[in-house]
Amino acid sequence: MRNDTLNALILRHGDRMLQDAGWPPCVDMMPVAPEQMPGWLVACGSLDAAQILALVTHLCQPLTYGRAALLTASARRLTGTPARLYLYSAKRDTHPERLADAMTIHLPFAQEWLTAAECDDLLAFLRGSIDAICNIVREDARRLAAALKPSATPRLMDRRFGDWRILADEYDHENWLDEDDAEQVDAVLDAVLVRGAQFCPVLLTVVNEREEDIKAAGVITDVLRFPGDPARRWLDRRVLREVMSEARAMLAQ
Repeated sequence: MRNDTLNALILRHGDRMLQDAGWPPCVDMMPVAPEQMPGWLVACGSLDAAQILALVTHLCQPLTYGRAALLTASARRLTGTPARLYLYSAKRDTHPERLADAMTIHLPFAQEWLTAAECDDLLAFLRGSIDAICNIVREDARRLAAALKPSATPRLMDRRFGDWRILADEYDHENWLDEDDAEQVDAVLDAVLVRGAQFCPVLLTVVNEREEDIKAAGVITDVLRFPGDPARRWLDRRVLREVMSEARAMLAQ
């Protein structure tokens, strides 16, 4: 499975966390190995001197005065210079052992404006902000992945009407989430991470009990199911009508 839905959710989660932390839009997340390890992200982009100062000033707000003053003083020394901060995926022949090793942060020609200690301190501070975000996303990725997969008890509904039996089960199938629809992706993220919702597709199966045969099946995708929700909240009537029509047509043949 390509994990398109999972990767779209993880990337959006990382980008939102960057923005919430105060990083400018010119920096966004990129996956390290989306097929093998979807939750591993790195930040990519570049900032000019003015953006570096604005970012450092914002990130320093929770720090003690002395530490904040040192960092902002270093960032202020870059003002009016061609200094530019770069963040990009580390170039390696193999994948890194640690997530922190997957990203490179670089301030070319820093010696022109900062001492070695000031540069190291500033870069470590900015890297620490990114590392904290990436680690939170990596942990949350497990919850997102679990919400997209069938649970230990996949049966959601079992209804019988005469000779007909309708079953609904969580189904290991790709959703059709539009990764460019930020509003929809945000709604799924908040539902899963805040309210504990499931976003796993549901397989509807129509069985004829008299013939002991499956007559029709259909998949409900892109549906959020919240804990304790009755079937009427998540059941897609359109899919239900389609599978019932297909079952009746099969029976009439």
